[in-house]
Amino acid sequence: MIKRVIYLLLVPIVLASCNSSLTREADDLFVKGNYKEAITSYDEYLATKPKDIKSLYNRGRAYEELGQIEKAKADFIRVLDIDAENINANLSMGKYWYDKSDYKQAINFFDKVLRKDGRNVAAYLLKGRSFHKKGDFKAAIKNYNLAIEFDNKTEDAYLYRGALRINLGQQKNACNDFNRAKELGSQEAAKAYNKYCKN
Repeated sequence: MIKRVIYLLLVPIVLASCNSSLTREADDLFVKGNYKEAITSYDEYLATKPKDIKSLYNRGRAYEELGQIEKAKADFIRVLDIDAENINANLSMGKYWYDKSDYKQAINFFDKVLRKDGRNVAAYLLKGRSFHKKGDFKAAIKNYNLAIEFDNKTEDAYLYRGALRINLGQQKNACNDFNRAKELGSQEAAKAYNKYCKN
């Protein structure tokens, strides 16, 4: 579910601003789902421009799509070595640590994103999930609320806030959240609504 959230809230790749035909070709391949070929094109370009942030990040995303997570991480770290405040690389590294269940590390990266962009919905949502997994429900609710405040169509923020509210015994509020997420298209929320809210 969280993997889907990242892809919905982030542009799948950072479109390269330079006019290199290799980067355009690589970006086109990525968009078409030809990740191996995209990586080959990014490799060719990075052989002559090894510090091109956009191409490094995009290659990392292509590795991520192929499930080569450690190679993706290496590219995201290279981006951060060049630009420590890069929003996309910090968000991706937060997601990396979230997937590894190291929620403290994940939160550190999401905080870096939010220091630069205090309205980043993906960072608030994933930070909320991290606090939720850690058992810090007050902080989780706060971050879900902020994700919703900045984009009231973020179905997963309603879904997870609703799930948390069920655990806290706040059934009416949870059902409102499940209903809203269901209206936004969440099938998981529809199941949760049927389970907890239909009497």
